[in-house]
Amino acid sequence: DVKQSNDGKYRLIKLRNPWGGKYTWIGDWSDDCLLWNENPDLHRELLKEKRSKRDGVFWMPFESFVKYFECVDICKIRPDWYEVRDSGNFYPEQGMMQAYYLHIKTATELDITLHRKISKNLRIQQSDASLCVAIVNMEEKAHQNYRICRIPIISQLGQPKFVSTDGNLQPGNYIILPFLFNPVNKHVDSTEFNIAVHSSHPIGLERRKISLRIQREFLIKLCIIYGEPVVKENRTENELNDGVKIYELKKYWDGLILLVENRNLNQNLHFHFRCTLSQNACMSRKDSHHQLFDVIPSMHRQIIVTVSRKNSSHSFTIGHDFQYNLSSQNFIKNSHVNKQTHSPTIDESIFSEDIHLPQPIFNVKIR
Repeated sequence: DVKQSNDGKYRLIKLRNPWGGKYTWIGDWSDDCLLWNENPDLHRELLKEKRSKRDGVFWMPFESFVKYFECVDICKIRPDWYEVRDSGNFYPEQGMMQAYYLHIKTATELDITLHRKISKNLRIQQSDASLCVAIVNMEEKAHQNYRICRIPIISQLGQPKFVSTDGNLQPGNYIILPFLFNPVNKHVDSTEFNIAVHSSHPIGLERRKISLRIQREFLIKLCIIYGEPVVKENRTENELNDGVKIYELKKYWDGLILLVENRNLNQNLHFHFRCTLSQNACMSRKDSHHQLFDVIPSMHRQIIVTVSRKNSSHSFTIGHDFQYNLSSQNFIKNSHVNKQTHSPTIDESIFSEDIHLPQPIFNVKIR
């Protein structure tokens, strides 16, 4: 509930803590606050149905609510809609992630919510992980490789506990991908989740296990669709036609993703990235000393780095620059002994889950 005093001096909001009275508000307008005695009219009107101090119900100033709560979600009441729920694990087995096959028979409006199952301690503490849920069109290649054709619905990434999104889908087959991104690779206390899909028409939903390498394909496609092309200043005519494309993704990502494409048919791309200034941000590649060196083969693309906000409640800055050149040399300059292609190194095995592994560029037909 919400209430404004008759003189307009106070704006109050009524909340309920579902955990009861264990964690209670002790600021202005809390149960034992002297402001109730100073405002007997509000006391009679707002506390007349108060059952006990342990019922979890309390009033607080609207200004305090804005200060201490980071998000608000609206629960939609739609009696004629359909609901499908499931509990799962983001990583049901080694190298795999949980996904869902979605079959739409008629044009349908969807609401999707993804809740991470977390401990009571994490309800108060910050988490290094971020959630995202997306619906994609996708085709399967050999060796459990997947190519994403379209991303018709996606949530904003950033919240560690709960995300939601909605949209409209035409008849067809889709895949729902629940993501738990952990850019700093710290231990997370739980990888379990609940997912709910509400729809205006009946839908078909079934569990699927998909190779964790789909995360790399998803981020690449996200950069291509929603990323901003980066144009190097003072480029010569040769550089304008060198086949190098650079994307910076900030939309749908609480930070930055840098994707680089080498569409040159004959030469390797030597790319040097420097993170010159950052605050409240973390990079996805370890031991980098804020410098990255990569050799991207001809007709390949690579996610150079993802930079994510450490603490969602604080502002952050990312200052960076880069330089590149094309060369027939297929290893980093000054690494003649070990012929290094990436610094810091990345897993370049055929079944690598590393999101920074260079990927071949080829066109995918939308089905």
